[in-house]
Amino acid sequence: MNSKISILIDESGTLPDPKNKVIIMAAVGVNTQEVLLSVLKKARKSMACDKKEKVISEVKFYKAGERTKTVYLKELSLADVNIFALIIEKNNQSIKDTPDNFALLAYILLKECLVFYQDIKIKEVIFDKHFQQKDDLIKFNETLLELLGEPFILKHLSSVDNPEINSADMVAGSLLWKYTGKNEKFYNLIKDKIISEQLLNWKEAKAMIFANKNKKPHEPV
Repeated sequence: MNSKISILIDESGTLPDPKNKVIIMAAVGVNTQEVLLSVLKKARKSMACDKKEKVISEVKFYKAGERTKTVYLKELSLADVNIFALIIEKNNQSIKDTPDNFALLAYILLKECLVFYQDIKIKEVIFDKHFQQKDDLIKFNETLLELLGEPFILKHLSSVDNPEINSADMVAGSLLWKYTGKNEKFYNLIKDKIISEQLLNWKEAKAMIFANKNKKPHEPV
C-alpha cells in the first residue's frame, strides 16, 4: 500500500429538511486518485454504449441511470479503495446546516478513517464543496481541525472540475437508498469494501464530542 492516502468525502441527504430521515456522509480512501478516474472512465464508456442511458456531464448518483450506477459501483468494488460511512438518524428533526454541525459529522467519520489508517500518512482530505461562502469554509476547517487535534490538508473542490470526488457521492447515494428502504441493490455492490458503517442519532453524534475530547483521533472509542 502507498505510504500516503487521499480521503474523499461527500454526503447524501440534508440536515435542515425534516423529510430526510437520515443524512449519510461517506468517505473513500485511495492511494492514487487515478484509480477513481479509471472507474469513471469505464462507467462513461458503458453510458455511451447504452442508448437507453442519458449521457450526463457528471456521474452522480441521482443523475446516473441504473446501468451506469451498476457499472460504476461494480468497478469501484474491484478497485483498490476503502469505504467508510456515517449514518445519522434525524428523527424528523430540522438541524441547522452550519459549519459547526457539518464539521461534527466530518469529525466522526474521519475518526474511523484514522483508526484504519493509523500507520499510514494521510496526504489530504477532500470534500465535495458544501459551503459556498469563504467564511463558512474557514469556520468549518477551523472547527474540524480543532476536533481532530491534528493538522491535515483540507480541500473543498467542485465535482465538476474534480470528478473523482463523485466516488463518495455514489457511495453516499447507495447508502441513503439502503437506509431509507428504497433499494439495497447498489449498496450490496460495495458492501464488501466498507470498513466502517457507523449508525448514530443526532443526540449521540453531538455527545461524541464530549465523550472523546480527551482521546487522540486515532484511538478507538
